[in-house]
Amino acid sequence: MRIIVSTLEHVFKNIRYKLLQVDDEYYIYDADRLLWSIAFPFMHWFNPHTVYQIDKNTYEELKTPKEEKRSKTWLIVLILGVSVPLGRMLASFTDQYVDAMPYVFMTIMFAIFIAISVGLRILLHHSRRRKINNIIELESLSKKVIRIRPIKIGSYIQALFVYFFFLGLSLFAGFLYVELKDFLAGVCFAVFMLMFLLTNTSIIPEGSVKITTIKKYD
Repeated sequence: MRIIVSTLEHVFKNIRYKLLQVDDEYYIYDADRLLWSIAFPFMHWFNPHTVYQIDKNTYEELKTPKEEKRSKTWLIVLILGVSVPLGRMLASFTDQYVDAMPYVFMTIMFAIFIAISVGLRILLHHSRRRKINNIIELESLSKKVIRIRPIKIGSYIQALFVYFFFLGLSLFAGFLYVELKDFLAGVCFAVFMLMFLLTNTSIIPEGSVKITTIKKYD
């Protein structure tokens, strides 16, 4: 086994898959292959990953355009911006039920918020797979088994920060919903929980990474 420095990029509008360039060879791999990695994303640094070899034209077609890389926070801002007025609008409707049966209604809604977050996460998991299969059939390509890790210490710190940031926001919003019975807090909880469940797809940021080849298939 030998360690090689490679370049990692995101697939355009597909958070599940990543692209690797190793010298003049190009690969794609599934960063969301194991569902349990959603809860334990740091195992991504230690688990082996199957990468599929693609040609340069496919690589260029799939990678994110430079102009799209400049701002990825717009989606988070949009989600939060929509959730605030939506939560306030629905809060007035739900207040009458909270007064009548606070504990039962709160518990049911809390379960619904969790189900929405988990359901959307599973939907993204499967829909991104179908999207890539419409472009290339991965199982028909040559493949290798490798390990991938960031090179910079800052990348590890960034991954830890993002993970615990969204985990903390999720727990805090959930606590506020339970304590205050505020519907807006419940909506925020669902949004933050979904973002937390997506952290495994960005556990290794774009840029230089080190890969170790474990096994190569024909």
